[in-house]
Amino acid sequence: MGILTGILMFIFFSIVAACDGDWSGIEVIIKFVAGFALFAFVLYLMTQPVLILVCIIVAVVIGVAKSKK
Repeated sequence: MGILTGILMFIFFSIVAACDGDWSGIEVIIKFVAGFALFAFVLYLMTQPVLILVCIIVAVVIGVAKSKK
């Protein structure tokens, strides 16, 4: 319960600080959420091998398209 309280206080005080112009707390929250989403996406890809192949093909196509610029 103490950990949950600490997390909620961090989120609340980050929002309060953002109102005064300090966005560092919000930045940490966004990085944490994005990291968790990336982790969950990679775990999902591990259960769907065909999607890994599709992601690799898309990454190669994007890499080739950017290198021709």
